[in-house]
Amino acid sequence: MINIKKEYQIELLQYFNKKNYSTNEILKESDYSTIHWETKDFLENLSFEKNGFLSNDTLCSDYEKNSEIIENFFKSLTVKFGQNSRDAFIETNEKTVCDISKNCNDEKVKTIKKFILKKYSNMYKNFRNTHGKRVIKETDINICPYCYRSYINVIEAEKGSKVITPDLDHFYPKSRYPFLAVTLSNLVPSCLFCNQRAKNDEDFYKASIYPPQKIFDEIEFDYDVYLNKIYIKNYKYLISKPAYKMHLNTFLIQELYAGHTEILKNIIDKNRKYRKSKIEDIAKHTVGLSSFDVKKIVFYEYEFMNKKRELLYKLKKDLYKNIVK
Repeated sequence: MINIKKEYQIELLQYFNKKNYSTNEILKESDYSTIHWETKDFLENLSFEKNGFLSNDTLCSDYEKNSEIIENFFKSLTVKFGQNSRDAFIETNEKTVCDISKNCNDEKVKTIKKFILKKYSNMYKNFRNTHGKRVIKETDINICPYCYRSYINVIEAEKGSKVITPDLDHFYPKSRYPFLAVTLSNLVPSCLFCNQRAKNDEDFYKASIYPPQKIFDEIEFDYDVYLNKIYIKNYKYLISKPAYKMHLNTFLIQELYAGHTEILKNIIDKNRKYRKSKIEDIAKHTVGLSSFDVKKIVFYEYEFMNKKRELLYKLKKDLYKNIVK
């Protein structure tokens, strides 16, 4: 989701090529003095790293290749530690207790997950603090891609005394796929509601829309004037597709948008006030303006919306098209 210039990619790769981010160096620490040799050997040859450091291919991976990174890792894991190792890895978290010295595949896999999770969580935390503002600014994303109803701009006080940045969501959750914790295409600038309340650790792997705002190219909003209700006209079709269903259910899109009846009321009231006959009458008494021009002036806020900066853009566009003929 985050796309930055080549020069900045190189700068970030250099940032992550620090000694304290080296798997080989971390394994020398006293905490890992008793680690089983097979576990250590696996960690020293991780498929998404190069010589113990985050590889450029992982940092700058295209979204389409992230599934390849995931599957390559799990393939190496299952070949070494058995078919159950994938589930064991995913289910292990920072609170899981394990014996790093034990010659048992389950314990080895748990140790591997906790090591990767700790290392890459630390990398992400430091990256977020030092580069978060800059990478978010470079995306030129102004509205949450998940819901398209909240601004997510970087806000800075004068002289940089205070900075407020939007959330950075891990599209494929860090809890399950920690090795993608700083992969740029896996980071989605988002609003707090979508990231921490709606999505949280929901697993979007193999059932998700990317980029997430793409769903708003497919949704068709409509209304019932008698019930004062907004709804998704093609909802049944959308939920028949696993990826669309996942998005709609995770972020409660139909429920969220149904609540914006103030937009419906505004368009209906203005359309009643400025019917076609009245617009034509205004045009007759206005030199140099056609009825088409008058209509654009009257409904300016709906005629000249900026898709990248207009909250609830698709809702406004569809309602306006359906109401104002």
